[in-house]
Amino acid sequence: VSPSAAVVQAPIFSPADVSNPPVNTFDKSAPSTCFDTPNWVDYYGLVCDNYEVIDEPGCPQLGSLHEGNMGVAKDNCCYCGGGSHTLPPTTSPKSMCNDTSGWYNFEGYDCSWYEVFDDPGCPKYGNQTADNSSTAKGSAKDNCCYCQNAVVSTLSPTKAPSSSGTCFDTEGWEDINGDGCEWYQRYYDDPGCPERGNDIASLGTMGPAAENCCYCKDPTCGDYKSRCQYYTREYYWTFDPNRVQSMCDTATFCDCEAAVSIKIVTNLRGSYIETVGLYNECKCNFWSNLCEETGVGAVCDYAAEYCCGDYKYYQEGNRFWYLNSPLCYCDFFNYARNEFGHSSKPKALNISTEFSNPCDQFEIFVSSGETENERESLEAIYFATNGQNWTNNDKWMNFTVSHCKWYGISCDDLGYVTSIDLQNNNLEGQFPVYTRTENSDGYPILDNDWLRSKFGLATLLKLKMLDLSNNKLSGTIDYLPLYNLHSLTHFDVSGNHLSGEVDALVTNVCRLQSATHGRAW
Repeated sequence: VSPSAAVVQAPIFSPADVSNPPVNTFDKSAPSTCFDTPNWVDYYGLVCDNYEVIDEPGCPQLGSLHEGNMGVAKDNCCYCGGGSHTLPPTTSPKSMCNDTSGWYNFEGYDCSWYEVFDDPGCPKYGNQTADNSSTAKGSAKDNCCYCQNAVVSTLSPTKAPSSSGTCFDTEGWEDINGDGCEWYQRYYDDPGCPERGNDIASLGTMGPAAENCCYCKDPTCGDYKSRCQYYTREYYWTFDPNRVQSMCDTATFCDCEAAVSIKIVTNLRGSYIETVGLYNECKCNFWSNLCEETGVGAVCDYAAEYCCGDYKYYQEGNRFWYLNSPLCYCDFFNYARNEFGHSSKPKALNISTEFSNPCDQFEIFVSSGETENERESLEAIYFATNGQNWTNNDKWMNFTVSHCKWYGISCDDLGYVTSIDLQNNNLEGQFPVYTRTENSDGYPILDNDWLRSKFGLATLLKLKMLDLSNNKLSGTIDYLPLYNLHSLTHFDVSGNHLSGEVDALVTNVCRLQSATHGRAW
């Protein structure tokens, strides 16, 4: 059975061993001051500072790849050998501000973390203080350039391929071998004809293919999609993965908006690397469909990341912790292993290490739950949906009786909620999946950590039946956290004023026998 598809795109980094990251010997304060090209970003949205993390000085592995609108990193980043020694207008030299060496916050993150999770000037987390073991003291605002200078860079969007189909091949054109435009499209070159479009062999009496063939001068989304599918074979993934990834990236962009760039952050105290921004519903759909069509393991690896979201990689012991949906990763893990004997790998990190079994984490996650958390989740639903004015709220919030005896609630023998039947009961407010931004100790919980940030229905992990039909719920349904509700077989929220479509990731869709939100939105 195929994994559920509909709820991330990862850039291909060179195979640098994450457990032994390269030593950065670049001196930002060298006498010969260099300036990065202002507002330069690569194809994936990475900036020059990111290359100081993912490549060695001079960028021998990635410096000529992933070209952005203004070229590649080797032409634009000082760290990679590019940039300028002339100060551009309104641009400050990099040497004017240096992050304090050795400083990291109480959770183990250095200044680069703030560039991912906070706005320029760090209005949210800038007052976080240093960890006791940090060699430097003070807050992020005292030590991090990003938190001292509230400058926002403007990124130019990447141009998508043409989808108009208004181009016409030059009638009767042939190259010197007698081959026409169709031959270039079917056999000879990639869309845009980067290799052969202006080659001497492509010259005909009316000029080269690049000037006469639409496939070469104005390729469409269909051209890229077709070529992507052609390349997604095990042979190409083995011998030329960068080419496959580039082609499929462009094809994906035809359907999906330009995504926020994926970030990789490092925790110095906990010795782990964490992805940020992997989940992307549109790219999940694209890659999961490709996964089913091709049965190629590498394709399914990308699908898993776009569908299942962020994770942490602990270098010691080669362990992974799945931050969004371990059950989603579990489904992909089993599908790839059972259908074609593939061991899943983390494409965002591009390391040879295989994913540790996410099914094990999910079982631990479910078994470690406490029934007291079940009561807290029900309390949150009660207060957020105007419980005092429900038609029937018998025994709700009565702490002298078990929450299993509250009206509409059924539990198993251990006290875990298995059924919620509050249909036609005057519930008002948003769909009962809620988000917390900090834990009980006041520490922030970030958006990419669904397992800790989502509560309400999202934490009732043994729920089998949910009926909230014919009430006054409104807003957009937050389905994604519900994927971890692996026992859910009945889901009915019809007769409300809700928007959003039932996502295929709502629990394990293979077991979801009845799911409806009706037409009464």
